[in-house]
Amino acid sequence: MTYAAKEAEMSPKPTWTQENSHRYAVEHCGRRVALQYEPAGFQSGWAIYADDTLVERCPEFMQARGVALAVATKGA
Repeated sequence: MTYAAKEAEMSPKPTWTQENSHRYAVEHCGRRVALQYEPAGFQSGWAIYADDTLVERCPEFMQARGVALAVATKGA
């Protein structure tokens, strides 16, 4: 097995899925973090959930995506 193959096996890449237009998820090493758009007028935004626990709310999708990725890969 080559070094690159061993490295890929040891540190898998996070996998993103789109469940619908308002819900996404990222999985990494068995940990799943969900992003869900929650409409609330001027307070609308993206909620990040890890194991059904609210982690943070973000007004912008790209910001929420970064937070979700950090939570999913933490400790990996």
